[in-house]
Amino acid sequence: MKFIDQEITHIMRVMMPSLLSDSAIPFLSFDYWHKRLSNLLDTAQLSHAQFRTLDSLMTQLERLQTQHAAA
Repeated sequence: MKFIDQEITHIMRVMMPSLLSDSAIPFLSFDYWHKRLSNLLDTAQLSHAQFRTLDSLMTQLERLQTQHAAA
């Protein structure tokens, strides 16, 4: 498995639980995840599937961040 695939798999497993903790403050910040995803999206050698997965994760992150800000 390529490094990028390992990173995507890790983010898919960890991002949402870290943001949806029982605490009012996320375990890892929205900015942290945004930076991680942005860095991967800036990678020049993404396959179409990798790009779509990262784009979907970014959309989830942005949606959750909007909901968190409204609360």
